[in-house]
Amino acid sequence: MTQPRCGAVTQSGGRCRNKAIVGSGQCAKHQGAWTAYGVAQRKKKEAEDKMRRLRKRK
Repeated sequence: MTQPRCGAVTQSGGRCRNKAIVGSGQCAKHQGAWTAYGVAQRKKKEAEDKMRRLRKRK
């Protein structure tokens, strides 16, 4: 099975041919910051950073 392509419209009017991120349908370039995937990744990273700071403080 091949990985699907992004397919987002580019500035030149064509379709993006990058491989899509699994579960999202778009590539990392066209994913955007405020998609469900982007928000989940940001929250996960923030939680990891917070735990790292708390462990370091002790």
